[in-house]
Amino acid sequence: MPLTEMVVMVAIIAALFLGFINLVRLAVLMITHRTIRRLVESDPEKAEAMLARVGDRGDRSGDDRLSTILIAVGIAMIAASVVINDPAWIHYGVAAALFPLIVGTALWLRLFMLERASRRAARQ
Repeated sequence: MPLTEMVVMVAIIAALFLGFINLVRLAVLMITHRTIRRLVESDPEKAEAMLARVGDRGDRSGDDRLSTILIAVGIAMIAASVVINDPAWIHYGVAAALFPLIVGTALWLRLFMLERASRRAARQ
């Protein structure tokens, strides 16, 4: 299989997989909204408690795991291209590794800034 076909197939499979995940999330969101709507119509007092529970975002620990994984993937891609020891592959590997490195770093910085803001709010 030529390299271009392989890249296109990986991109198509990734797009389909991400699309499926988003459709599942949308279905969960639709079910939640329908449940809240029915609860508001039948018993508004219970709806307030449920809305307070739904509004609570809870623990956002997935962001730090995702950022760590993306940075690790970027470093692994760079290391793999260095091991191949072909100048063209090193350039391709570093260029491909920039995306997960930048996104992972941005998520890490976002998490850091949110924790810093919450610590400042707690002090005041």
